[in-house]
Amino acid sequence: MWSLFMIVALAGALLVALWVATIHDIQRDARVEKLAIERQTMSLARVFEEHTVRTLGAVDQALRFVKFQYERAGDSFDIASAVEQGTIESSLFHQVGVIDSNGIYHLSNLPDFKRVDLSDREHFRVHVQSDSRTYFVSKPVLGRATGAWSVQLTRRINRNDGSLGGVAVISIDPFYFTAFYNEVDVGKKGVVALVGLDGIIRARRSGDEMAVGQDVNRSSLFTRLQDAPVGHYTAQSVIDGRTRVHSYRKLPDVPLVVVVGLDEEEAFAELLERRRSKLVFAVGMSLVIALFCALSILLIQRQRRISARLKETQVRAESANRLKSEFLASVSHELRTPMNGIIGYAELIRDLATDKELKGYAKVIFESSEHLLSLLNSILDLARIEAGRIRLRYQLEDVSGVVGEVCSAHGAVAQKKGVALKWSVPPGLSLECDRVHVTQILHNLVQNAIKFTHSGEVSVNVSVGDDVCRFDVIDTGVGIAPDLHAAIFERFRQGEFFETRSAGGAGLGLAICRELAELMGGTVRVESTPQVGSTFSFSLPLKHRGTES
Repeated sequence: MWSLFMIVALAGALLVALWVATIHDIQRDARVEKLAIERQTMSLARVFEEHTVRTLGAVDQALRFVKFQYERAGDSFDIASAVEQGTIESSLFHQVGVIDSNGIYHLSNLPDFKRVDLSDREHFRVHVQSDSRTYFVSKPVLGRATGAWSVQLTRRINRNDGSLGGVAVISIDPFYFTAFYNEVDVGKKGVVALVGLDGIIRARRSGDEMAVGQDVNRSSLFTRLQDAPVGHYTAQSVIDGRTRVHSYRKLPDVPLVVVVGLDEEEAFAELLERRRSKLVFAVGMSLVIALFCALSILLIQRQRRISARLKETQVRAESANRLKSEFLASVSHELRTPMNGIIGYAELIRDLATDKELKGYAKVIFESSEHLLSLLNSILDLARIEAGRIRLRYQLEDVSGVVGEVCSAHGAVAQKKGVALKWSVPPGLSLECDRVHVTQILHNLVQNAIKFTHSGEVSVNVSVGDDVCRFDVIDTGVGIAPDLHAAIFERFRQGEFFETRSAGGAGLGLAICRELAELMGGTVRVESTPQVGSTFSFSLPLKHRGTES
């Protein structure tokens, strides 16, 4: 359960981290992109402002010249000649003329102009009441003289007594201002506009669409103008409904504002593409994490099912092994009683029989029964070890006495084979151990050494080091190949590893030695060279941490 929780928690943490990082990156990218667009539109607005100011300045210079000449020469001032000679630069406007004090347009640079009453026009009436001493920029008007849309720039002409003598007027194509659109890149749906503070557009261009005269008083521009003469805003156009990022600048000394806007859809196209890519990546990674999480959970659940089955199998195997051990112990125990009877009567017949042939048969029965009893005892020992029925009783023992007892028991057999049996123990050495089982280990090792040694000697050496007592049983027997050293401690495997099997044996002795040594906290090892001999060693702690286990 804990591993599943950890995987889900890790996957959740990775997903949260992934999406937090993705959203943060998208937001940061959007902020950076918006700042870049605002800087771009502000730069364009500044250029547009300079373009407009230069244009208005050039027009006002022409107005001042007309005003000066008319105030000096009156109706005799030949405007057409001044334009034709280049004294008045005419590339910026449709026409230049004078409206008299009654509002009649009566002088013009155009040869076929018609006298028109303009007394009702704002650009005339604004000069009637007072002299503002500056020029006036009108709303776009449809010219009565030309029939074309124009923006009128006018200045008051005074008589010598200061009364109204007329109005100098220049008619400008409003789209001259927005010709700036062709010189800069504001996109296909971007916009440039010149707007009066009265809310009326003097000129506006977006793509191929040009417009004049719309009232935008309620647009976001005028809300922003109340706060600052220069700034940015993003809003939906009241004219075409497109949402744009705008920058605006109010012209100095003139009630006009220049506006440059980049269409949001066009301006943020690359940003939106990057955003889509990042979202696709995040979704893909989320699916990978989710898939990893799901697969991990499935694998863990599968592993748990396998572990449960293995545990169940292990329990059944341990139960079967325990039953097997109990069965072997029970059978071995039951067989020992009749076997002892067979051994006893075989020994009796062997000793009392006078018939030589009968005596030989009795000897065979006796030796075979002894071997079978030894095998039963070994099986019983292993069964007890597996069943945990071996009880170790620790007490301080004289090692010399233990080794001497074992060697004395095997001395006659060794002498009969012509094998010397020697032993060496440090004087006064004591060991806290279970004497019965230490003796059993030594018996098995010495018996094997004598069994597989045809000539030479067998020696038992005891040494002490690092709080460990080491017993070495060394022989000059047939030896064992190095690649078989580990296998000889397996049950029922001993006999097949030696050159000769004439000595017999069930292959349980070394297995019992290892089990008993490990049970007492020790180890068993072997060093052997074929045709040279073997050294079987087992080590036990000098002191045991408990008196009984």
